[in-house]
Amino acid sequence: MTDPASYRPRPTRLGHLVLKVRDIDRSLAFYTEVVGLEVSDWIDHNMVFLRAGTDHHDLALLQLPPGHTDIPEGHYPAVEHFSYRLETIAEMEAVATMLVARGIPIDRGIGKHGPGANSFLVFRDPDGNNVEFYTDMTQIDADHPYTASVWDGKDLETFDRWHLDRFLVPPPARIQALLDKDDGA
Repeated sequence: MTDPASYRPRPTRLGHLVLKVRDIDRSLAFYTEVVGLEVSDWIDHNMVFLRAGTDHHDLALLQLPPGHTDIPEGHYPAVEHFSYRLETIAEMEAVATMLVARGIPIDRGIGKHGPGANSFLVFRDPDGNNVEFYTDMTQIDADHPYTASVWDGKDLETFDRWHLDRFLVPPPARIQALLDKDDGA
């Protein structure tokens, strides 16, 4: 039997980037009007998914909380995560086993997002950056038209269609708060 810690993933391409932004409307105008991207979906008015090609999204903009309106000199909006595509959920499970065996911190997953319908596994690199592996992104083209919609950020389906059944770590605090609210805690 092969040592799980020696498993090596085989990503097929860089997938998408999520940027934390100070003014989502200003950033949306920039990326649609200047860069030429199309809107795929929203989560409330806090996150917008954009695409250049057929993937549901290759860029997402995440609104920073109030108080982050000015850009301090020498500082720029942060990257929430970047992703690489894997071909199968079985490979994602093998990666998860490898991460655990190597003691690499898992941030969230394995789950399946609402917007984009992609499965995900997010973990930390040595500098604390979030890296995501994903599979099965919704494809949008002439043969597969798609209408953008607004997803409810307070609905577990938006975050994980599998309802945390395949999660390897506790969910993020904001998701746990939704679960506690639903349980009457």
